[in-house]
Amino acid sequence: MIPVEFHGVRRTGPEDFYCVVLRWAERNRLLPLWVAPAAAAEIEARAAGYVPRRPGTVDLLAEALSAIGVEKVGITSAFEGVFVAEITLSDGTEVDARPSDALMVAQLLGLPFSVSEDVLTQFSFFAADSALREYLGLSFGEEGAEDAHGAEDSASGDAQADADFERMMRELGVSEEDLSGGEGDEGDDNDEG
Repeated sequence: MIPVEFHGVRRTGPEDFYCVVLRWAERNRLLPLWVAPAAAAEIEARAAGYVPRRPGTVDLLAEALSAIGVEKVGITSAFEGVFVAEITLSDGTEVDARPSDALMVAQLLGLPFSVSEDVLTQFSFFAADSALREYLGLSFGEEGAEDAHGAEDSASGDAQADADFERMMRELGVSEEDLSGGEGDEGDDNDEG
């Protein structure tokens, strides 16, 4: 399970569907979580600091789960395009939940909201910073984003894939000089004999 960042609820598309924006920061990828209008309104209100005068259903659930003890909360799988969330209790019991309810429980209890790596790998996507600003009003300004390494500068035509490859090669200790033949260092590592 990988913790994801919550970046609010956005209305998107010609139908104005509600989408919770979750971000896999390590890979700078987004996971859209489509929610019903009622859930979207509650998530938005709570994110803005709204506290109901009397506990609602999610408040009651969070309080009861808190008394039992919650170990983790998040999306564990997907089936036919529908995300499945679970709340794992301290005793190991797994409680099935809608992702929107699980997200609100995590927020109320101050717990990280996580998503399985399989779900993130299959359903998350990279979006250029310019597209995020235009369509969602978001900007992360990550190094390696398309704005910094545009498609016109991309060897493969996919700036994010190139940035991911470049980062992987750096982590493996390979530099551009190693790949270009090490001009100027010829013979330093060669042992002819």
